[in-house]
This record gives sequence, structure tokens and C-alpha cells, in this order.
Amino acid sequence: MLSRGCSCLRRPLSAALDALAASPDEPLLFLYPRWAASAVRRRRPLSTVPRTSPLRLETRIPCSAKVHTNSGGNKGSRHLSVRGIAHHTASSRIEADPNELADDTKTEDGQRSDVQVKLGSPTLIHTQSSPEHPAPPSSQLSRVVERAGKKPKRQEFLESDPWPMTPGSRVRVPKNLWERNLSPRNRRQIRYGEFILANENRGGIPPDSKTWLDMRDLLNSIQRQVKGVNRRGTKFKEMLVPEETVALLAGATSPGKAAEENMWHLPVRHGCLVQVLPAEKGDGIYRKMVLHGSEGTLEAVEEMVKRQQERQAKGDPLVEIQKPPVPIVASTQKLRKLKRPVPLVRAVWTTPHDDQQPLDITKVMEQSSTISSVKDFADHIEDLTSAKMTHPVRAARLEGPTAIPLPRRVAEHIGRLFRRDSLRKSLSTAALNNALRYLYKYEFLHIARDVFGAAEYLATVDSYNVLLRSAALRQDRRMFEFFLQAMAKRRISPNSDTWLVLLQAMLTQKSKAAIIKEMAKKGYMKDINTTRSALQLTISDSFFVHLEGGQDVYSFFELMVKTNGADWFTASLLSQMLNVTVRLKNYSAMQELLDICDKYRLDMNSSCLMQVLHMTSDDIFTALEHTLKIMKRSSFKLNREAMSKLFSIAFDGFHYNICRVLWHYACLQDLVTQDMRNLVLDSLVRNASLEASSDDIRKIWHVCAGKVVIRRDSRARFRIQPEYLQRLPSEFHENPFLYLVSGYKSLGPERALQLQLAKIFVNRDVLTNSRPKFPLPLMLEAAAVMDQEWRGKPWPLAWMLQNSIGIPTTRQV
Repeated sequence: MLSRGCSCLRRPLSAALDALAASPDEPLLFLYPRWAASAVRRRRPLSTVPRTSPLRLETRIPCSAKVHTNSGGNKGSRHLSVRGIAHHTASSRIEADPNELADDTKTEDGQRSDVQVKLGSPTLIHTQSSPEHPAPPSSQLSRVVERAGKKPKRQEFLESDPWPMTPGSRVRVPKNLWERNLSPRNRRQIRYGEFILANENRGGIPPDSKTWLDMRDLLNSIQRQVKGVNRRGTKFKEMLVPEETVALLAGATSPGKAAEENMWHLPVRHGCLVQVLPAEKGDGIYRKMVLHGSEGTLEAVEEMVKRQQERQAKGDPLVEIQKPPVPIVASTQKLRKLKRPVPLVRAVWTTPHDDQQPLDITKVMEQSSTISSVKDFADHIEDLTSAKMTHPVRAARLEGPTAIPLPRRVAEHIGRLFRRDSLRKSLSTAALNNALRYLYKYEFLHIARDVFGAAEYLATVDSYNVLLRSAALRQDRRMFEFFLQAMAKRRISPNSDTWLVLLQAMLTQKSKAAIIKEMAKKGYMKDINTTRSALQLTISDSFFVHLEGGQDVYSFFELMVKTNGADWFTASLLSQMLNVTVRLKNYSAMQELLDICDKYRLDMNSSCLMQVLHMTSDDIFTALEHTLKIMKRSSFKLNREAMSKLFSIAFDGFHYNICRVLWHYACLQDLVTQDMRNLVLDSLVRNASLEASSDDIRKIWHVCAGKVVIRRDSRARFRIQPEYLQRLPSEFHENPFLYLVSGYKSLGPERALQLQLAKIFVNRDVLTNSRPKFPLPLMLEAAAVMDQEWRGKPWPLAWMLQNSIGIPTTRQV
């Protein structure tokens, strides 16, 4: 017998237990045709619904939610379903991410409606079902929503227009104040919120009168009603299992995600649901595993788990995941809570592709035909979602020419996997959550709906938190409310992460303080991880107010150390604090913050460097000074965005050698961006000759920069196709690069050949297989010294080609 028993039968969804006998308190709908008819009654089209004022809408919906009679229930379902369809119609139009995301708006003191959420009430979620075409278990989200055939245009914000402080708010400010007072995350949320509101207005959907603080009240109501509900309807058995055995059975060993709750079905006898509880629910060292099913099934599955555990302990070479020499501690916090010693030497999960080359996504997709277990499926999803995008030129060489971007290829493949009937027995909560995070990250909302509908019966509070976080970032209150009601329908209790998601939806300091106060009242802030997560969402506002009050950075650090301890300064927090100094244009505060980071050797990442580069974008030498200090950290890795920003600063400052070093190292480390490629290619295709002379430094730069930056050697001829070499004059066969500087060619085949050669040279640099001999900081220092000598002098192109900095490399084996 499968799990969830009675609670599964209560859902108005098609499920594997439909053929089982109903419990005594379960209504037999086929005996009550009026009850059943209300569930499949045809809905009125949205266009025929009379337009009502917001006041009228406010008064109708709460009344329908409080009616308990049969007739009243039908009316309540009708009113709520109209809202649901209207809400989903708006959300279904949002398939592509606008320029940026958005957050909370409207005043938080707005009028609230008292909607009482009742467990098992038809007003929580109304699901349309079709008896002629039974579907797998899915939520209203996956069936009511139809993809709009035509996407609306994104709303454009003009520089001269006043900008809203919250989506839909009447309080508007000039753009410079808007960017100064709001963090980048909140600005993205406002943009997205305005985008959604514009779509709703265009579709004739009445405005939503609720606020984000109403979502707080709804969350409180759900938490009170779901608290203490027993979801186990069958017999169950608990056992403690080490982490390596859980990984052997279910896969999904990503750091941070492996500690989440995981569920999957085993086709043993009548079926068994395996539920691995979160790490904090175990004993600290081991995870608690709960088996649901009949007595015989429980014994068989328990025997199988113990057998796998014994094989790992004996070091069976056929076991994929061996027992580590030191234990994997499931939860150090649990050990401290139980006052047990925490092992100083312990094993941890790491990301499997940290130190490897990017995966060939085509080969990974081909491996889907070999999936035969829950572990294989979870690992396959993990490989897909961890694949990194490479430069388009390199990707074309590795995987062949394709017009489909990598995220879309992965998303469509994930959708096909979850819809494949032969793989339904291999689905798990870990695979579902991993897929949802990826799909919502890249805004494939329609595929995410299909995926969630295919595996909703395995969804946990972590799964719903992913959905809620997406709605919070998009400032979609209607969808946020829908997901909360879906959680209540399935008797899933919110946790601290759910409240953190709600905190992420808040924009104003007043509303954030209200959520923090509510979390402290519930005891969530006693957990160090929850406290630090909340700090991530509020540090920007706190630091902004602190600096605006005329205080310095040192006093802020002292205050934070007293409140939260001295080990909370992560790279992401420092990046947000640096962003505050950029928004305030407070260079002295930034310098103080950087001095503190150097003094206490705090870790910094490329996001921190980006904030520094924004402040020093007018001087490459000052930017390099800060960059070299940050790059001394052993854990620092330069990313594409920081490399591109450095290159653009050097390019705007006419620094040949620094641009040459940055371009070559970007090619060698696969960090070239499209902006960098366009700048180099644009300069490379400008007509010039070696004899050209001019005193205009700006003109010389735009004509000569690309020629100086790219790699120039005789080996270039091996990268050029024979048909292009044959079209070149014989004197350029040895070094085709010279044809780019051979003289002015306006139009015709000679100019077309120059353009084609320029693209070939740029692509050759991007596809290089060499590795640098010397570290990037050393080469940047040397290039900076040379550019200080070159600065302000109109050097001839021939001289610069001969005297520019060399880039020693070694051929990769």
C-alpha cells in the first residue's frame, strides 16, 4: 500500500490510490451528483465576467470563503475560480524574464480581507477535472493555465519618467533617487512587479486589493491549522541511515540540498514510500528514514537498506558510493543541541564538477536512455542543471552548430524526462526540487508547471518554497497566495524557509521589520542559519540607514559583531555592503570596508570586485590596484562579468597592453563575453595601413586597438580555411594578419574578405587550447607599467605591433 492514505484520498486529484476503498469519513461523490457536478462545472469565459470595482471584489470574495452549505459552496467555488483563472491567465503570459525582477509594492497599511483557510475546503484550490481523459496527479497550476500564444511587449521605463518605489505605488521618485535608495534586488523586483501589473491591466483583470502583509496573515492561518496534522495514513517504520547510504539509494549529493527532505516510491509488493527527513530531524550523525507501506513491504525494504549499508561497510567494489574513511555528519547543529561532541575531522559533500571541464551537454542528454533507478534520475537532473554555458564559438565546436541556447535545451529536456511514463518510478523529491530551481532561475514557467504537475505527489515544503520564492521575486501576489493555499490543501506545514521567502517579497523597511518580528515570535530566529539568511535579506537596508545617519563602517561592524558574532561576514554580505557605498557614492566608506576586509582576511568574490569596479570605472589604474589586492585571496575566482568590466574600463581608457592581457587571459580561461568580442571585432575590421599616421589619439585607438589586442603569429594560417587563403594575395599567405592592415578597402570582395578574416582571427583566439605560463596579476602589473609609458603618445601601428606585451603560453596536453 502506498503512503499518505487518507490524506491522499482527500485531494480532488487523480492519484494511485483512486482504486482503493474510501475511508468512513470520505464522501462517495458518485452518490451525490450535485457535489460532483460542482467540481466539473464549465467555467464562464473571463471576457463574459462583468467588470467590478475593487471595492465590490473585496466584498464578494471573503463572503464566498465563509459559506459552508452546499449551495454556498458552489458559489464560493465559482467566485474563487474566476479569480484563479484570471490570475493564471496573467501569469501564463509571463514566459520570458523582463530586464529585471520585481518585489512588493502598495502600502503595507492597506485594507486586508479576512479569508479563513479551511483544510479540505473546496475554496482552497478548485481543480477542474475531465472524466473522459484522466490525468496524472497535478495541481490546478498545471491544468488550468494555458500558454498565451502571443507575449506582451515588456514595459519600458523612460529616464525622464518618475519611478515607483513599489509596484503599482503612487509614490514615485526620479530615477537617480530610485537607484540610490533601492538595492539591485529590490529594483529587479519592482521592474517585474510593474511588468505583471501591466499584463493584468492589459488583460482586464481587476486589481488585487491584498498586500504582502495579508500574505503574512494567510501564512499564520495555514500554520495554525496544519500544525500537528498527521500525514501518515498507512503503517510506517523509522530507521537511522548514514548519509552515504542515502546517497547510494537516492543520489542528489549537492552541498546544501542533500540535507533537505526527500521522498521516492519503491515498487516492492504493493509499493513503499521512502521518506528521508531533513538532517535536523535525525540524531546528528545519521538521517532518519521513514518507510510507509504494508508490514511485508516494510520488512522487505528495511532488509534491502540494511544490505546496501553492509556492502558499503565491507568495501564492496561494485558499490558506487563507498563508506568514507571519516563519517559524514548530517547536522552539526543537531549534535550541539544534543550536547554531543562534533567530530573535528569529517567528510562533506562537494560539487561534482568543481575542478572539471564543462560537461558536453549533448552527451549528458544521451545518457537519459540508461536511467534505471531513482539515483540515476536524480544524478542525471543534477548533471543537466550544473552544466555551464560556454562561449558560443566554443560551444559550436564542441557540440556542433545549434540555434537553441543551452538553458532552453536543458529545460526542454527536463520537461520531456518528467513527462516520460517509463521514468515515473524513478522520480524523487530531490530531482523535482533541482529541476524547479533551474526552470525558475531561467524563467521557463510553462515547463516548470508541467514538471510540478508530473511529480506533485512527491512535493514537500522545500518544493513549495521554490515556487513561493519565484512568486516573491516576481512580485506576483496572486500566485503566491495560490501556492500557500495549495500547501494547506496538501497539509504541508510552512517552515522557517517559507517565512524567509515572504521576507524576500517585502520591499519597505517597515514590512521587513514586521516579518522579522513575526519570525522571532515563532522562535525561528534562534536558529543560526535562519538568522544569517534573514541578515542576507536585510543587511543592505541596515547599512544604508547607518551610513545615511553619518556613522562610519567600523561602528557598523562593531554593532554586527555584538549582535551576530564575528563569523557571519560572507562574500555575498560584503558585496551588498559595497553596493551601498556605490549607491551613496561614498568612496571613503568603500575604502574603510576594503581595509577591514584586508585586515581580517575576509573572503571576497567577483561580485565584490564588480562593486569596486563600478566605483572606479573612470581610472583603470585605481581599478587594477583594488583588483590585484582582491585577487590575492586563494579562494577568489574571476568570472565573466568582472573580466568584461575590467576590459571595458581599459578599452575606454585607451590602454593597449592591459586590454591585450585581459583579452588573452579571457580566451585562455573561457571568460570572453559577447561585449568583449564585439569591441575587439569592431576595431579589428576598421580599415588601416601600416603607413597611416595621425596625431588624433582617439582615432588611432579605434583603428588600431583590435590589431594590437589579438594574437598575431604565423600559426594563424593553420586556423584559416584553404578557400580563404587562396583568395589572398600570395604575399599574405605566410601571415594573413597583415591583410587586415594592408590598406583602405571600402567595398567589394576585398572588403568582404577583410571582414571574414577578422572573424576568423577572433574565433581562433576564443578557441585556443593553450594555458598561460604566468598568473594574471603578474601580467596585469607588467601591462600597467607599459601603458603608463605609452599613455598620451600617438604611436604608429607598426611600432605597437612590434613592442606590445607578449603573452607566454604553453600548449595544453
